[in-house]
Amino acid sequence: MNLKKNDYLISYHSLRQLIGILGILLPFLCWAINTFVNHLGLLDNPWFVDKRQTAEYIAGPDLKPSISHFYYTVAGPLFTGILITVSVFLFCYTGYPRNEKEDRYAWLTDKRITAFAACCALGIVIFPTDSAQRITDNIYIFVSSEKIGRLHLGFAVLFFLSMAVMSIINFRRHPKKKLINNAKGRLYLVCGWGIIGCILLLALYNFSPSGSNWLWGKFVYIMEVLMLLFFGIAWLTKGKSIPTEYILKKVHSWKKYHLKEELAT
Repeated sequence: MNLKKNDYLISYHSLRQLIGILGILLPFLCWAINTFVNHLGLLDNPWFVDKRQTAEYIAGPDLKPSISHFYYTVAGPLFTGILITVSVFLFCYTGYPRNEKEDRYAWLTDKRITAFAACCALGIVIFPTDSAQRITDNIYIFVSSEKIGRLHLGFAVLFFLSMAVMSIINFRRHPKKKLINNAKGRLYLVCGWGIIGCILLLALYNFSPSGSNWLWGKFVYIMEVLMLLFFGIAWLTKGKSIPTEYILKKVHSWKKYHLKEELAT
């Protein structure tokens, strides 16, 4: 009986870790694959491509203005594949049952949030981003309209907001209607509010007339990377990954050591 219970817990931790790892790797893998193909000129090579049936491929910048723009590049299948995989994992995630007597947010279950986030992740894939500039390295025969682009943006915002709520509230839940406030709890808070802070900065960017020049035109990509890092760290921490557990243990030891020094003086 204990063996089955341990196996269940280990698989659940693995699921959380996989969600976090995929989120962190997404922007860097898309950039790396696009750079690799462009630098080797694979889509201009007749050995790889039937030039008689293929339109001319003009390689654009290796790093795109946003992660979503990789959808149109050779990294597109990876982009959609990772998002669909994360969506499936989120659909499979049920969390723990909640007791209204012990939980202040019993109605806000893990299952409801992750199912909502999974739907949003699928929406990001189904409704690709639009582009104000012509995409020369578009491997498809279409580019989404501005209306579809707004839908894409809406789903992306809702996805990250739901994950922020997951980190701020659900991951910090504790019996007796309390939220944990130890080192792990504070890390969840940093990740959740970090995501919200990035969303607010992106809103400011959209309304700023000079926003397109921020951080050399890569402001959106950098904010998305930060949000995915916060997202990934929160899930890795919840999954008790070796790196996060090691860091939290070191923080706990450091605080304990300094507390002893203070008491000694």
